[in-house]
Amino acid sequence: MNYPLIIGIQSFYIALSLILYSLIFLYIMWSGDLEFKTAFHRLFLLRAPADFLQVLVSLFAFRCPLAGWEEITHIPYLAKVGFMISQYSVLVEMCAQLLLSVNRLSAIVYPIQHNKFWTKKITLLLFTLGMLISIVPTASRATQPAAFMNVNGSFIPYLVNRGDQEKNSKVTCLIYSFFCFASLLCNLLACCVHRKQKRMQFFETQPKLASTVQTNLLIYACLSTVIVVAMTCFQSLLALHVFDVTAEAHKVVLLFLTISADAFALSNPWLLICLSSTFRHKFFAARKISRIFAAAPSTNETS
Repeated sequence: MNYPLIIGIQSFYIALSLILYSLIFLYIMWSGDLEFKTAFHRLFLLRAPADFLQVLVSLFAFRCPLAGWEEITHIPYLAKVGFMISQYSVLVEMCAQLLLSVNRLSAIVYPIQHNKFWTKKITLLLFTLGMLISIVPTASRATQPAAFMNVNGSFIPYLVNRGDQEKNSKVTCLIYSFFCFASLLCNLLACCVHRKQKRMQFFETQPKLASTVQTNLLIYACLSTVIVVAMTCFQSLLALHVFDVTAEAHKVVLLFLTISADAFALSNPWLLICLSSTFRHKFFAARKISRIFAAAPSTNETS
């Protein structure tokens, strides 16, 4: 498998996605539009630094060595720092994804009380709690020595002590499984209630645009959860030692794990652009960078 070519393709879509992500981040931050004062958009902004960090660390600490860039493996503690930062950022992303799934569920089940609960203070508090909890499993890696293994010209990061490798793989698999199950459960419940409301013609009492926004945001949350399911499957293959660390199949699993992690981190701006026609029109109406910072007209379309 031509890993340098694959890494080159990944670098292209990562760069493109990060540019779009940055522009959308700045637009939401500085537009002044009341539509972007919701918990959904706050969670979008809060998890953005973790998305950036996870992708960039994964690119330089894991994928460049996998492509055969030996010089970068000489950086002291690169493997250990890569493991720690990558795990922490992914856990923060998953906490944000679970909060988003709960947010969508409450918006559908309790549409009237929803905004009263998901205030700015509560959203920040829940996200901060998730960040603090994510430190616990990450801190255990601080004392675990890590290095790179040369496998046919590709340098694969690994934990020196086999016991650490097995323990971390299983713990990570359990954590991924928890977030996967919890997010999936919230999305399934939300979909069931949403479908029931449509059958009962609940949305006839709402403006058509509001019901469309509600549906699209639910789709947004569900698609993100599907990516978490994929990440959990690939992590389970590593935890169960289905393939030996020196086998070509092991490198393939690592590659697909990083691709699914990329999709989890970088899909946010693309999903927002594709699913929200209102946001898309406002964002592209800015045209120039200078207009991204200009105040946009306020609306109350989303919850």
